[in-house]
Amino acid sequence: MTQSRGQMKYQPGLDGLRAISVVAVLLYHAGFDWIPGGFFGVEVFFVVSGFLITSLLIAESEQNGAISLRAFWMRRIRRLIPALVAVLLVVGLWNALWGNEFQRTQLRRDYLWGIFYSANWGQIFSKVEYFSGAPTLLRHLWSLGVEEQWYIVWPVVFLLLAKTRFGSRTRGTLLVGVAVSLMGGTAIAMALDWPQRFPNVVRWRIQDVDTHNFLYLSTFTRASGLVLGAGLAFLWQPWRSARTGAEKSRVGTLVGALAIGSLVLAFAIGKPQNDNTYFWILPLVTLASAALIITATKQSSGFLKGLLESAPLVAIGKRSYGLYLWSWPISVFCEAYFGSVSRFLLAMAITIVVSEFSYRFVETPIRNGWLKRTWNSGAAKRAQLATLTATVALLATGLGVYHSNARAVYEFGIDNRTDVEFATTVPITVSLPRQLVIVGDSTARALVNNLPNGVEKTFVIRDGSLEGCSVYSDGKIISSVGYTHGFKACRGWTTAWSYSAVRARASVALVMIGAWDVFDQEVNGKLIKFASKEFDERFLVGVQMGIDALAEVGVHAAFLEVPCMRPLELRHPNVIVMPERAMDDRVAHVNDLLRKAAESNSGQATFVDGPSEYCEDEGIATDTSYRWDGVHSYKLGANLTLMTITKQLLAIPGPN
Repeated sequence: MTQSRGQMKYQPGLDGLRAISVVAVLLYHAGFDWIPGGFFGVEVFFVVSGFLITSLLIAESEQNGAISLRAFWMRRIRRLIPALVAVLLVVGLWNALWGNEFQRTQLRRDYLWGIFYSANWGQIFSKVEYFSGAPTLLRHLWSLGVEEQWYIVWPVVFLLLAKTRFGSRTRGTLLVGVAVSLMGGTAIAMALDWPQRFPNVVRWRIQDVDTHNFLYLSTFTRASGLVLGAGLAFLWQPWRSARTGAEKSRVGTLVGALAIGSLVLAFAIGKPQNDNTYFWILPLVTLASAALIITATKQSSGFLKGLLESAPLVAIGKRSYGLYLWSWPISVFCEAYFGSVSRFLLAMAITIVVSEFSYRFVETPIRNGWLKRTWNSGAAKRAQLATLTATVALLATGLGVYHSNARAVYEFGIDNRTDVEFATTVPITVSLPRQLVIVGDSTARALVNNLPNGVEKTFVIRDGSLEGCSVYSDGKIISSVGYTHGFKACRGWTTAWSYSAVRARASVALVMIGAWDVFDQEVNGKLIKFASKEFDERFLVGVQMGIDALAEVGVHAAFLEVPCMRPLELRHPNVIVMPERAMDDRVAHVNDLLRKAAESNSGQATFVDGPSEYCEDEGIATDTSYRWDGVHSYKLGANLTLMTITKQLLAIPGPN
């Protein structure tokens, strides 16, 4: 590499860009419906990190002729780990003293993944959707995992690039090409609904994977922003030149304005589980972030650069890491995640105080070498420091996983007392494992996501669920609490059912509907009352369409009995308590209709009796270890359901 005319100095505009990013994320976490795409702020972080880290590596390489991997990783450790340890310690302590059973069981799964900066893979391997309604305390650590994994790999790749004869521009162009390829590959994966199955390295087996969850969380699909930022660092180095004329051009101002507009658009329309997020919105945010980095670091002045360098934004940006780390668990503690302004302000007030304390007395001292100075001050000090460090680590780990009566079943089986291995002694009339597809609404998705260990010995299960859908393509439900939910997005559901069944090579489809079928409906402006003749006919026509679609591809429809539901008030934007679901007479009526449909199609459909406990045992019916919100299965609930229905499913004749 050639010597530069100048080295990169501190760029306050990058901290300003970080501030915009973290504010968007905080508003998204608060559950405000006017910023559903605030999660894109994380992508801005990624691009900035890729640019800044690579720029520093370039400067070090030019100044010293090489880079020190040890020094690089030690800087990252001093920068990142102290705040994380503090958060884990406080969250573990709070959880042990005041956390509810759901939070304790979730934390037992998440804690170790978080400690080792692998939370993104923990959520993928454990089949825990980032978008699930349950507000887990450490859900936000996925992004730290992606970034830390990048910090481990990228310096090594940088060293390999440095050994090539490529110039800076060629290296940058190559990296930009890699970033664009990653964007394209992610879009293709979305279009192909890939991956459907993924190796679970914890249990050394293959498991079903939700495509949106994988694309949002995996290091591979989220590395495009980091790689693009790295490529930009090779291509954009304005501190090397005194020329500023081109930077003052109107074109530069226009590009910056378009970039801001792109971010605002993404924040306003983005949804994590929307296919367009991966087709074009996420790439747009990535490119816009790169454009704003150019605006923030150019030598000339301008309105946008001045805004990004403003004192308030710079101050927030410097503290963005701590704000991000502390804000989510504090929001969960304060139940500030369902769009309440007052709770959001309370959570932010606490977050600001706590993160500022962390910034001043934990992060900054350690980053400035306090630990090194203490370690070098003498043997006694070293012993004290080692003892303190070990004590804090053990305390944090112990508090985080402590709960003597935890009842959750984990995908990687930490708790052997409750890790119930699925087994069956049913007389076998079909070859095992039997291919099974589960179709229906979000209750079907919840069952798939929480399958008990060992179920693969009896069933190979594929997810064919459509969240928010039943057996309708039009109309909407109307709840007594004023909530409405339309079915226009469910058009083509019969094709989706049969397509999923064919891909699964299934002979039986377990159909789980009912959660959306206990309400009055409105169709073409006309109100249809629940259990009216028109309602029953509409439902039965839809059920028949589902039976026919499955029968056409040689698949038997097994309608699972709709369980008595006990919707719980969890104060979360994805959890809306609707009293109709708790009305057992309505649930019973829907089951009567399903039985009628099965009897009318005896060769093509069967009604499957589900767990009676949900109607007869209020302790189980309201236990969050069985159904985390009183409607959707959790680990013990999925185990209960599968143990109850296995004999009935295996009794259905078929080739497997």
